[in-house]
Amino acid sequence: MSLPKLLTPRLVKRYDNDGILTIPLPPSLRKLQSAYFQEVADWLKLVANISVSPNTIPETLPQIAAANRPLIAKLYKISRRFPSVKRMSVDPWLTKVSMQLMRTRLASACHFVNIRIDLPGEEKYLLPPHQDFPYIQGSLNALTWWIPFLDTSLEMGPPSWIPGSHRHGVQKVKYLDYEATGQSGGRSFEIVDLAQYRDNEYTRKPVRRGHALVFHTLLIHRSEHNHTDKARINIQIRFDDSTARESFDRNYPEGLYLGDAFSKSYPEYIA
Repeated sequence: MSLPKLLTPRLVKRYDNDGILTIPLPPSLRKLQSAYFQEVADWLKLVANISVSPNTIPETLPQIAAANRPLIAKLYKISRRFPSVKRMSVDPWLTKVSMQLMRTRLASACHFVNIRIDLPGEEKYLLPPHQDFPYIQGSLNALTWWIPFLDTSLEMGPPSWIPGSHRHGVQKVKYLDYEATGQSGGRSFEIVDLAQYRDNEYTRKPVRRGHALVFHTLLIHRSEHNHTDKARINIQIRFDDSTARESFDRNYPEGLYLGDAFSKSYPEYIA
């Protein structure tokens, strides 16, 4: 079986160099995003008796959160299981492009599919500079799709990243106290040597709906603040290389989400 060739050699080379690309999505994925908003509207009506138009979800969620923040927390958890989300997470087009970028003939879909609902002004759940690998583990050539559900301007806070940082390899991390970080799994680790990465090295760009960022699992990136009056909604989908030897030799660790401690799977990267 030959590798799929959906991207031009020039784009693949740019990904190899920068560790990230902005890619337009096919219409099938844009339809699934609309289906997600419909499922959110249906859930709010059936569970909380709140009538919302699917087209106004980003504007309405902050208003609902002001009156009932726990309801949005429950939406965050259940929406990861919505059928539209599951269909996006194994989309054939995403899978083929991922295989091309990872240069593998067989990809695996990560169990952890994350829907982010970042409300205006909330900082608690924003992530400091990090690599995805300690959380997800998987393969060293794995990648993440960051797909916004609405136009995400710089004011709304798309992620920022350090171009080419994936080429420096896995960064050693130290564990942080779970309680002290507000019981945030995303704040379980901290890169030990962050001093080498200055703020002015970070890049970020607006991402329009219908487009996606796809980046290497070792790319150093961070969350940014949402300074608008809308909820920033996106999905994060990850693929690994099923043939990667490091995963095979370690019995395919599942990552933090399913309880595989990074210190056990990859102790050489713990400071």
